[in-house]
Amino acid sequence: MRLLKVTVFAALAMSGLLSQPQLASAEGDATRGKNGYQRWCIGCHGDKETVQSVGPSLVGLFGRRAGMVGTSPYSRNLYKSGIVWDEKSLQRYLANPSDAVHGTIMPVALQDPKERDDVIAYLKTLR
Repeated sequence: MRLLKVTVFAALAMSGLLSQPQLASAEGDATRGKNGYQRWCIGCHGDKETVQSVGPSLVGLFGRRAGMVGTSPYSRNLYKSGIVWDEKSLQRYLANPSDAVHGTIMPVALQDPKERDDVIAYLKTLR
């Protein structure tokens, strides 16, 4: 019986039925992530070489509380969310910002889990 349970579990795991790809851990590629960041994020957030124009800087994002950078505009709900940015919170937020924090003003969602992983890996490099 135990062998049957192990076999069934292994088959389900290999088929992907036990995983939640939308919230997969960020095992992305930072080089690809830089391309995704330049495509989706840099226009509002900038990076080390580019000053942001609308949103907050994402340099040093990991471990920072949401809504706490200078004079950038934030929704009241994001400011009050208590989110501290890490892989898990970024996975959820970037997949669907308005679902993660109702009333957020960020209009872009990264729906592709792999692209999200890559962008998160790149964000880790911005220190």
